[in-house]
Amino acid sequence: MRHSQGTNGHPSDPDSNATTDQVSHDNPLFVYIRIPGDLDPQERWEKFADPLQQALETDDLGTVTGGGTQFSEPDEDGNDFVEFCGIDVDLYDAAKGLALLRRELIVLQAPPGTALLYKLGGHDWEEPVYRMDS
Repeated sequence: MRHSQGTNGHPSDPDSNATTDQVSHDNPLFVYIRIPGDLDPQERWEKFADPLQQALETDDLGTVTGGGTQFSEPDEDGNDFVEFCGIDVDLYDAAKGLALLRRELIVLQAPPGTALLYKLGGHDWEEPVYRMDS
């Protein structure tokens, strides 16, 4: 894992000093799944969010809570483009939930550059889905 440059900024983030063992149903870990490219919302839900929700529900490890699209700043002609899209997830078990997300995203063939962003143990983390040890 490596530190990210910024936070994911979700309003339900647990305290940044929360540790892995403090994550629970009452104190979920917010994870933003950043997916490079331009997927329309329906495609993003069908391809990734729905299957992730089913996998999370199976072991009661979390829930998909939303998603969105990040647009660039307009260029000199006023045009913008999609930088990435994402899926919001609340995990109830940090270690098992993060492992499940990574494993399922690989199975679902998430594009290279997909990453898990979260705040834990006083740090902001960015974990690429595809790593050397995959």
